[in-house]
Amino acid sequence: MLSNPNEITGRHYAAMRMLEATSDPVVTSQTLKRVIVSDGYFIEVREAAYDRLKTIDPEGLKRLLEIQMPKIDALQWRARLCELIAEEPWIDMTPTLIRAWARPMPNWVDTPAERPERLALVEMYGEERLSDVLVQVMLDADPIVSANLRARCWELLIAEGQRDRVIELLADSEISPTDGMFRDLRTIVDRTKIIPRNREEIIWARTLCQPENKDFLAAADDAVSRLSERRREELELRDLGILVAAMRIDAGLLDQDEESLYAGLRRDVDAPGRRLYAANFTGWNKSHTERLRDVREKLAWNDLLAMRIAIDSLSIDPLLDHVFDYAERDLLDDETEFGGVISVDPQGRIELLEFPPRLRRGDNRFEATQELFDAAYTGVFHFHNHAQKYDNADYAGPHMGDFAYAESTRANCLVFTFIDSRTINADYYRHGGIVVDLGTFRRPD
Repeated sequence: MLSNPNEITGRHYAAMRMLEATSDPVVTSQTLKRVIVSDGYFIEVREAAYDRLKTIDPEGLKRLLEIQMPKIDALQWRARLCELIAEEPWIDMTPTLIRAWARPMPNWVDTPAERPERLALVEMYGEERLSDVLVQVMLDADPIVSANLRARCWELLIAEGQRDRVIELLADSEISPTDGMFRDLRTIVDRTKIIPRNREEIIWARTLCQPENKDFLAAADDAVSRLSERRREELELRDLGILVAAMRIDAGLLDQDEESLYAGLRRDVDAPGRRLYAANFTGWNKSHTERLRDVREKLAWNDLLAMRIAIDSLSIDPLLDHVFDYAERDLLDDETEFGGVISVDPQGRIELLEFPPRLRRGDNRFEATQELFDAAYTGVFHFHNHAQKYDNADYAGPHMGDFAYAESTRANCLVFTFIDSRTINADYYRHGGIVVDLGTFRRPD
């Protein structure tokens, strides 16, 4: 009966009592674990299984939650789990609460402060000690075995508005110079003044410190040094590829002020009467604009420079030929979307790098590989296609999964969508739900 989540609660309780009376401890533990994490069970039944497993196999329960709690999508049960951990309090579960808290849960709660994992930590330690707990867990965690946990602690400190605390940690001479994460992040901050904001940016920053990327980092250092202090303060990691590309294509791009860049973009993509193509969000609780002038106040100089480089790149026939050729091959493959990286080599040549998907999970999804990320760390744009058919205007622009990808990676992204067999629409997007329709591009003759 316990294997069927649709049974009534009373039968589930009876089945748990029978299980303990007739089964060996290993079978009992495995069955209780399944009830705790599988979909469909009432919260009362899950809690009874949790209480029993904590009595007979507390280490098994701890290991189960370490792996599964960040993945539990039964939101009320996940919130109750956090309450149970805080009520004891179960201090050993602090790292698990941190990992779960750091995982985005769109549309769950109105504000980040209401996340149940955060509320549990506040109940256990107090609001005033929350940042101290994140710092201590980060410093105590093994730099190799628990690298992900350390990055999550950093990410949450930034999200909690503790940027100054992070800067103090980077300057702390008591943190060993052999600590790889702090060593690499100190290098990035010293050379670019950029503070990584999340786990993906920490990986990104550390990759740039690898020997194979020393020339790129030197070029980024040079480009950053040419900017005013105000512009340097606005930079993010996603801007380094843009700055290096500008240096390699035309260093004069770095001298253009914000209004000049915006005026040029208005002429190219926001002319009066130009048709705007946008994805259809019918059925989703989301609304946004893709029109440049409507998002102007949310765009910084670095966004405008990125869009300038994107539009100029797509005016180069060999690159646009490659975009159309890749989209044609994507159209013929109904098992995945195609994607890759747009980059600029040291000679200033713009290139489209193709990467096969990590998994083939349907024609409306592209799964990026680590090889793509490795190339994108020194590239300019992540991109993918919406090329399921030629008449695809209803899908022009990023959709929900694309916005989530941009939020996580914090990369500059492009999406190419067939409007007809000879026309492709391009959209620029990045974290924060920012998207701008860059217009349509005709297949070169």
